[in-house]
Amino acid sequence: MKDKQTNTINCNDEFGSVQKKQKKTTVAKVSKLREKLKEQLESHDWFYEFSDDNRYYEAGQKEFLDIWKTIEEMKEFGENEFDLAIQMFKLHKPIVETPNETRITN
Repeated sequence: MKDKQTNTINCNDEFGSVQKKQKKTTVAKVSKLREKLKEQLESHDWFYEFSDDNRYYEAGQKEFLDIWKTIEEMKEFGENEFDLAIQMFKLHKPIVETPNETRITN
């Protein structure tokens, strides 16, 4: 080796390939979490709180907590993923207005 090349690192060494593998697995995990969250949001019973049957209420509560666990997992991958998860949540959550609702404004 020449004296000028003693402290150089080859970009194609084993360390560079490890970083590429980690990035690929991270992207795969994030895409799986996105799909999982989408499926959870689409299948969730958003009106479970109004059920007279306690079994439906408890099942809906469990689903809701599972959704938030998935959102928390996405949060670990960064703020952008967390923001995306919240957007997905808001997109699927229905907005319910009661017909006899009176708003007091002063």
